[in-house]
Amino acid sequence: MKRSMTALVVLGVLATGCSSASGSTGGEVLRFAAVPVEQNIDPTAEYKDIIALIEKNTGKKVEFVRSTDYNAVIEGMVSGKIDLAEFGPLSYVLAKSNGAKITPIASMVEKGGTPTYQSYGIVPANSKITGIDGFKGAKVCFVDPGSTSGYLFPSQGLLGAGIDPKTGVQPIMAGGHDNSVLSVAAGKCEAGFAENAMVDHILIDKGKLKAGQVKVVWKSAPIPMSPVAMRDALPADVKAKLVQTFTKDATKDRLVQLGICKDEASCRVTADSSVWGFQTVSDATFNPVREVCAATHNDKCATA
Repeated sequence: MKRSMTALVVLGVLATGCSSASGSTGGEVLRFAAVPVEQNIDPTAEYKDIIALIEKNTGKKVEFVRSTDYNAVIEGMVSGKIDLAEFGPLSYVLAKSNGAKITPIASMVEKGGTPTYQSYGIVPANSKITGIDGFKGAKVCFVDPGSTSGYLFPSQGLLGAGIDPKTGVQPIMAGGHDNSVLSVAAGKCEAGFAENAMVDHILIDKGKLKAGQVKVVWKSAPIPMSPVAMRDALPADVKAKLVQTFTKDATKDRLVQLGICKDEASCRVTADSSVWGFQTVSDATFNPVREVCAATHNDKCATA
């Protein structure tokens, strides 16, 4: 899952009698929350394998908490109430630029692939629109103003075609990559944007979309995939265990070896079944997002 946001996953350490914002180190519960890339899924089930791995490696109980938007996660990291987060690329950049003291550990990756993905511009299969320039004046579905592939990179694409993403189209925020794609397929939006995996296989594999029901008329440049970042103030031993978790153990084959999954086909390291594991990244990995922020003058990037 790219996240959009890629879906956002967060962990907040809660200490007995005090909060992580106060810099506590004795917490026995890890709060784990998510903003799913799809709106109509059970994130607890989707993340059960990674939750089990975190519990195994840290010795702490993970409490799942579902978040509803990107801003809540960004604010949680800035305030120090969240200790580990799986961000969308843009939300990671925004958290850093707004003062969050965090360091990226790793980004999602498909087996044998690189930690990048794309935003797609899509239209209904029977549409006469053949390129992003045809989106002018149309009812266009975006995902969320804080979404990298569902708003930021699409804004760059529209501007490149001479279209203002705010006034040159009729923007609709679908709230999820699945909703954006399905709204286009149903004709509720004349065009829309979503991450490539949602169009290429996720909704098709789930039987929610038929192959060829929408057509891709625009693709973005490669986008860094969703990173996991940890709060710098965490105790050294906790940080070491989390680094181990995401750089060594959070792959499908390793989860099978550890007995957390029966087989790779049933394993999930995120809600996107195509993601095999994680690959080490640095803050510089996300400079392309910062460059698009600068080029688009996007409101969400005001402090980026």
